[in-house]
Amino acid sequence: MPHTLSMEISLIHASLFLAPLILLPLYLLSWRRRKNPSNGQGRGNNIPSPPALPLLGHLHLLKKPLHRSLAALAARYGGGRDGAGLLLLRFGARPVLLVSSPTIAEECFTVHDVALADRPGLASSRLLTGGDCPSIATASYGPLWRHLRRIATVHALSAHRLSLTTATRDAEARTMARKLWRAAGAGAGAGASVVSVKSTAYEFVVNVIMTMVAGRRMPEDEVLRFKAMTEAALAAAGSANRQDFLPLLRLLDFGRTGKRLAGLAKERHEFGQRLVDEYRRLHRRGVTDETCTSAPRTVMGDLLQQQERSPESYTDVVIRTVCLSLLQAGTDTSASTIEWAIALLLNNPDVLVKAREEIDVVVGMSRLLEERDLTCLPYLRCIIAETLRMYPIAPHLTPHQASCDCIVADGQYVIRQGTMLLIDVYSMQRDPAMWDDPTIFKPERFAVEEDITEGGDKKLKMMPFGMGRRKCPGEGLAWRTVGVALGVMVQCFRWERVGQEKVDMTEGSGFTMPMDVPLMVMCRPREEVDAMLRRI
Repeated sequence: MPHTLSMEISLIHASLFLAPLILLPLYLLSWRRRKNPSNGQGRGNNIPSPPALPLLGHLHLLKKPLHRSLAALAARYGGGRDGAGLLLLRFGARPVLLVSSPTIAEECFTVHDVALADRPGLASSRLLTGGDCPSIATASYGPLWRHLRRIATVHALSAHRLSLTTATRDAEARTMARKLWRAAGAGAGAGASVVSVKSTAYEFVVNVIMTMVAGRRMPEDEVLRFKAMTEAALAAAGSANRQDFLPLLRLLDFGRTGKRLAGLAKERHEFGQRLVDEYRRLHRRGVTDETCTSAPRTVMGDLLQQQERSPESYTDVVIRTVCLSLLQAGTDTSASTIEWAIALLLNNPDVLVKAREEIDVVVGMSRLLEERDLTCLPYLRCIIAETLRMYPIAPHLTPHQASCDCIVADGQYVIRQGTMLLIDVYSMQRDPAMWDDPTIFKPERFAVEEDITEGGDKKLKMMPFGMGRRKCPGEGLAWRTVGVALGVMVQCFRWERVGQEKVDMTEGSGFTMPMDVPLMVMCRPREEVDAMLRRI
């Protein structure tokens, strides 16, 4: 899951008087190309596009949050559900295609999957790595990306490896439940505590992945530092997007964004290398001993073994890149999904009651829910699916880029080489032409198993993890992690709003579409499971 675009861009008035002197040649070149289009086959209609400003293109039209701003532009200028499902924009001199048609999105990720598998290679992404190896999500399509993805899949995200780490997720769920229980007074009727759902979920998820990666948990102070580093990197990259599209701002380092990204790149490098060095020091003997089975296998241990056999393919840079990709891509995304799910349940108490009743029947009240129970809890899965529909992990996925011209929609439109693609998952999954009551939280719409799976009727309507060869490889881990955390939260505690009014569901800005107002709730242990909570 990956570093992605968070393009909340504001107009920088102070730079306008210098911009024409430097960017006018680029604008004239792009204007000439638009005046003399050539699709190479003599086919293709003009993709709808709003009026643009010189040099800035459509940057002045973008507001916060970006996903709603783009959806409004698509609806107004013909790219929405009543139009082609395509909207052509220009961020500076870079063409950007917004795809809000499920049919065309599916065509992009099947027929043209290879041609559209590349990444834009934005300057902010390069600065954030500090010349180091790019993350799995942002790596250009090619041998390096295939190598990184294969490593992550084989050593962490395959079905086999996920089954081997089930005990880790169950153990972290017990730790989370125990901590919440103690915070609420350690006993039935002892009162309630005000809990930050995002922080609780984040600590759970980061320790799940950290244990998989390095075989240990993060101390609380390290969790806070890692969380701050990750959020700062996303925020800095987001604010740097104007530099990505306006070279003058990048040249002048407007807002000192380049310097901030360099600092974050150094911090990221040091954190990753510290993980590698620490593991190597603590497991020096066990790393090379393949017969040792007393300790669970870890991603770091596997990769250090591979490094001894093939040091040129498994350098420290590659190892820390894979481990950081797993940690940074998997934590905030899953934690945000858990937060949205709890918020939806609080605003829909009948759904919360039904979910709790299902867990009580299947799991009971004498033991804690475990990952193996998830297959017998279809309504819980429906809740997660409906949460992902309404609040997808990445509302526009990770941006793609066309490596060659592609003709889509039965030859009607041409996607030019070099065009950046944003897939409007948010709008597609709320399209009233495809979903009944799309703005209403209705987990029952996924009650039929086939509607959630790839073979189901809603295959083209749901793609919160992307589609095709650049689909998020951590989907299986996300379903398990979110399922265990949410299930334990519902089973063990009563969740109540702090005030009488409903939870504010306003969406914030960012890759993982966070809640604009972080969710604070009252957490109270359930009397029915008090005896079980005392034993964990």
